[in-house]
Amino acid sequence: MYEFKNEILLDASNWAIQKDTLLKMEQTLPMIEEYDNTDGNSDPIGSPLWDIIQEPVKEVYTIPLFKQEFCDMVLSELKKMQFEIPFKPNPEEDELRRIPEIVLQNATPDFYEEMLEIVRTQINIILFTLFNRQVDGGCIQLANYNPRTIQQTSWHHDASADISIVVPLNTGYYEGGGTDFHNRGSVPPLPTGHGLIFPSFTHLHRGSPVYSGDRYLLVMWLTINEEDRKEDRFR
Repeated sequence: MYEFKNEILLDASNWAIQKDTLLKMEQTLPMIEEYDNTDGNSDPIGSPLWDIIQEPVKEVYTIPLFKQEFCDMVLSELKKMQFEIPFKPNPEEDELRRIPEIVLQNATPDFYEEMLEIVRTQINIILFTLFNRQVDGGCIQLANYNPRTIQQTSWHHDASADISIVVPLNTGYYEGGGTDFHNRGSVPPLPTGHGLIFPSFTHLHRGSPVYSGDRYLLVMWLTINEEDRKEDRFR
């Protein structure tokens, strides 16, 4: 099991989110709580987050998510981590989406739990805005596309998840990259820290080829617990 060198990442929930996004989350939270109190009898919220959410192709969304500082720290930690825990494909995944990766829940459970805390308390506000849905678990991993191991993935669904989030950690340090969505369009590499968000099992997609360099990503395959849907996950 990997021991983190930069322990501030194990308390990232207090500072990792971009400032403007966090402010709009704070403005949105009371609106979600008010909607929940009506048991769905009022109209869904018009969240302030829509001011910074974009939809580059149909039903695929982007938002400024993590600070540059957070992404730099994760990338620096990742470069230390891979000497102890090398990137490798996960044999339990569909062959079409296997890429060299480090699965956080296996490699560093403490960081995995911290990332889940960010998902449950902060990213869930974004997901409620987009889909009127919330998540409470899933797989989180660090991934690497490069010409030496894998340039791109084949067309696939993230069938084991409900919502997928892909966050680039080092945009500008590789050539190529981005994500193709079948019959929808292509999204070029987003700025570092921006989240690419889409429904996992309905959007056939693939990673666009990387021609040089290393494309590092934070990837979340998140799942919804139907039994817990009515609970307040923001407390």
